[in-house]
Amino acid sequence: MNKLAIIGAWRSHLLDKIDDLSRVTDEARAGTRVDGTHRPSNRGERAAVTSQGYLTHGLTSRLAELRRHVDLLEKIDPGPRERAVLGSVVSLANGEHYALLPGGQGVRLEVDGTSVVILSLSAPLATALQGLETGDTFDWRDQEVEIAHIH
Repeated sequence: MNKLAIIGAWRSHLLDKIDDLSRVTDEARAGTRVDGTHRPSNRGERAAVTSQGYLTHGLTSRLAELRRHVDLLEKIDPGPRERAVLGSVVSLANGEHYALLPGGQGVRLEVDGTSVVILSLSAPLATALQGLETGDTFDWRDQEVEIAHIH
């Protein structure tokens, strides 16, 4: 399991999202501009400009959040882990692989021919995994699941 490749793939995914969201934010921001030659003259037009402002604010907040995730990702030591914690990759006995990384959203990435689901620490499965070690078992969706390896 190549943890560096997984972290790199997740970083690329987040940066792609930042690029896409930046473009959309710029477009939304353009809809909020009112120059000196044109002022909204009716309630509908004023409401549209106000709505664009709220949209821009929300998008800007999401961009800041994604950038924080990338910053946190840069600080993660890619070394091996003994327990399931932030920065670990957990392989289950059923063949599933999960990476506990900042901003994880349950996105499935293919990395070096292996399917890995990226989870944030607040995800229910990540919460169930936190602190466990290789060989530990836990109950998940009415099944007992064993941790085969922690990277």
